[in-house]
Parts: sequence; C-alpha cells; structure tokens
Amino acid sequence: MADYKEAVFFRKREYNLNGWNEMIVKASDLMALNDEKDVRAVCEGMLKNMLEGDRIIKGSAEHPSKDLEIAYYCDNLSESRRRLY
Repeated sequence: MADYKEAVFFRKREYNLNGWNEMIVKASDLMALNDEKDVRAVCEGMLKNMLEGDRIIKGSAEHPSKDLEIAYYCDNLSESRRRLY
C-alpha cells in the first residue's frame, strides 16, 4: 500500500506544480501500469491520499475493486485539509 500511496501523491504533486486542478485516477490503470494483482493494496493507497474535497467517482471505499475511480483536487495539497481515510 505504501508504494501506491507514494505513487499517487507524487502524481498529485506534479499536477499541483503544473497548475492543474483535478486529477482522476483509476485503480485499473494503476494495476495495469504496474502489472499489479493486489487490488486491495492499490485501492488502499488511493484512499489514503483522499483529502477533504476529493471524491470517489466510481466504486466504493468499503469494497476494493479495480473499478475504483477517484477525483483528487490538486490545487491545494496543504496538510490542513482533513484526510478522509
């Protein structure tokens, strides 16, 4: 999970530095990119990056699946934003 948490955070920081506001990440894309079979690890890493204002577009936090899709808002990565998971 730590690897995916770091991978998503790295991409969020890139979006922030480029001035892009929203980043959408799909678990299936992360899994394909890394030839990963552990859907739970991927989903946990994605959820651990959710801050106040981010939202789940598809899927569920309670039922990890490759269908999980999250929209992260990258304009403000301040630690003052409450973590959701």
